[in-house]
Amino acid sequence: MRDPRFRLLWTGQTLSHIGDSITVVALALAIVTATGSATDLGVVLAAQSIATVALMLPGGVWADRLPRRRVMMGADVVRGLAHAAMGLELITGTVDIVHLAALAAVSGAGSAFFLPATTGLVPATVAAEHLPRANALMAIAQRGSMLLGPGIATALALTVGPGWALLLDAVTFTASAVLLGRLRIAPIPPAPRERFVRQLAEGWSQLRRHRWYWTNLVGHSLWNLSRCALITIGPVIAVTSLGGELAWGTIVQGGTVGALCGALLALRARPRRPLVVANVALTLGALPLVLLAAEAPALIVAVAYGLMTGGLAFMSPMWETAVQEHIPAEAISRVSAYDWLLSLGLTPLGMALAGPLAGAVGTAPTLYGAAALLAISCLGLLALPDIRRLRQGSAGTSLGTAPSSSRV
Repeated sequence: MRDPRFRLLWTGQTLSHIGDSITVVALALAIVTATGSATDLGVVLAAQSIATVALMLPGGVWADRLPRRRVMMGADVVRGLAHAAMGLELITGTVDIVHLAALAAVSGAGSAFFLPATTGLVPATVAAEHLPRANALMAIAQRGSMLLGPGIATALALTVGPGWALLLDAVTFTASAVLLGRLRIAPIPPAPRERFVRQLAEGWSQLRRHRWYWTNLVGHSLWNLSRCALITIGPVIAVTSLGGELAWGTIVQGGTVGALCGALLALRARPRRPLVVANVALTLGALPLVLLAAEAPALIVAVAYGLMTGGLAFMSPMWETAVQEHIPAEAISRVSAYDWLLSLGLTPLGMALAGPLAGAVGTAPTLYGAAALLAISCLGLLALPDIRRLRQGSAGTSLGTAPSSSRV
C-alpha cells in the first residue's frame, strides 16, 4: 500500500466490488418485490452471466492487444452506464424484465473484458517481492465488500428504493474509471497484432504448456460444479429442516465472515508449496455439503460454510501469484480468460442438474456425492509432481513486475 500506483488500483477495485455486491441484492429486492417471480430474477442474472462467459475469450485477446488500464476503464464506463440505466428505470417505477435483462447483458459484456485485464495489471503496480501481499489485499477488498454491500443495498431499498442503490453502483464504476485514469505504469509490450483465432490458439498453447495450470483448472471446475449442490439444495434444506429463512441467512453470513477471514490470513501466508496448500484449503469445501446432508444445526453448517469460503479466499491470492509469476505478460490476459472460462464453465450445468438429481436420488446422496467429488478433485491433484514442486517466486519477474521505485 506504500506504492501510490497500487493504492489507486486497490481503491478503485474496492469501490467497484462494493457496487457489485449492492447490485445483486438491489436487483433481487426490486424484481421479486415487483413481480414476485424468482424466474424473472433468474432471467436477468442469467443474461449477465451468459454475456460474460460468451465474451470472455475475446475480452482476453483485446486485453493483451491494448493497454490493460484502458480496457478496464472502458469496461467500467460501459458497466456504469448500464447500471445507471437500470437504476433510472426502477426509479420511474417501471420493471421491464426484457429491458433489465438486456442492460444486465451489457454489464456482463463489460465484465468479460474487465476481468482478464485485471490479472495482468496488478503485477505492474508493485515490486515482485510484494506481489503475494498485493493479491491478498485485492482479495480482502473483494471479500470485505460482501459484508458492506448487502447492508447498503437493503438500507437504500427500504428507504429511497432499490433504483437508487443501482445508481450508487454506477457511481462506484465511475470512480473506479477515474482512479484508473490517474494510474501511471510502465507500458507492457502488447501481443503482436496477429489474426484473432491465432492469438486465441497461442493463449491455449501457453496454458497447456504448464501442466500444473491446466490440471488445477480441472480441479477448480469440479469444485465449482460441486458447490452448485450447496447453492441450490442448501436453501431448501435450511428452510424446511433447519429453522426457516433465518437458518439459511445464518449460513450465508457465516460464509461471508469466513471469506474475509481467509483473505486476511492470506495476507501473512508464505507457504513453500503454494499449490499444495491451496488445494488442501479448497478441500474444506466438502464440510458444509456433508453437514447439510446430515441435517446438522444451522450454526454448525454456518461455521463449515465459513471454512469453505475461507479456504477459497485463502487460495485465491496464492493462485493469482503463481499465474502472474509464470505466465508471460504479453499472454496473461488471454490465459486468464481461459482460466475464468474453464473454472466456471460447468457452473450453469451444475445449477440446472442439482435440483433434478436430488429429486431423483434424494438430497442426502446428492450432497454426499458432491462432497466426495470436491474432495477427490482437490486432493487428487497433490499426486502430481508439477504441483508439489512449484515454489512461490521460482519464476522471478517473468511478468515484468514493477520495480521498487514508484512513479505516478
